[in-house]
Amino acid sequence: MAEKKESGLQLFVDFDGTVTQRDIGDTIFTTFIPADILDGGWHDRIIADWKSGILSSEQCLIEECGKLVTTEEELKTELARHELTAGFVELANYCGECDIPLTILSDGMDFYIDFILANHGLSNIPFRSNHMHFENGNIILEFPYKDKGCGRCGNCKRWHIDSMRTDGHHVIYAGDGYSDRFAIRDADVVFAKDDLAAYCGENGHDFLPFDNFFTIIHYLERIYGNV
Repeated sequence: MAEKKESGLQLFVDFDGTVTQRDIGDTIFTTFIPADILDGGWHDRIIADWKSGILSSEQCLIEECGKLVTTEEELKTELARHELTAGFVELANYCGECDIPLTILSDGMDFYIDFILANHGLSNIPFRSNHMHFENGNIILEFPYKDKGCGRCGNCKRWHIDSMRTDGHHVIYAGDGYSDRFAIRDADVVFAKDDLAAYCGENGHDFLPFDNFFTIIHYLERIYGNV
């Protein structure tokens, strides 16, 4: 039997609103932060400060998690309701069959990423994110990669791409949000939607639009075939 050739590709994807249909972090905060705080516009101001650069994502997450009122079991019940974006399971299978490394990069928290992946039978997919756990009923946050970038993000996606990239490999990145704007700078091909697509358009960064992961599978099949 002939030895299977290396694909020469690496695929990195955002999690919230990309792998999942909804932004999980945002849903957690709008669900479990008390209504009187949300109604007062506090959360909107926090997000605006993050997007303007007044707050780093680490500071933003600490502020948001500090307002959460929930238990571990309540949070898991909420997470169990969330669905993956169409085609992600098929993309994971395609990458496995074609030896394309697939890695999730998130500036969110591993607590919900790990739970949701396991809930859909995808615990084998590696990911890099910030860390969250419950301790004596309290939410504890840790940022193991916060010193790897410029400080704007708790988890520097661009650093992960650079450190994991194999020389000569073609990097494809897919995302939907503001936290992806640095990661795309070191990708050869960018798939973007929503806020990331708007950012790319405003800043002259080439991208391919997508609504689900079947678009990316079709691109890989068309350009690279059964690599």
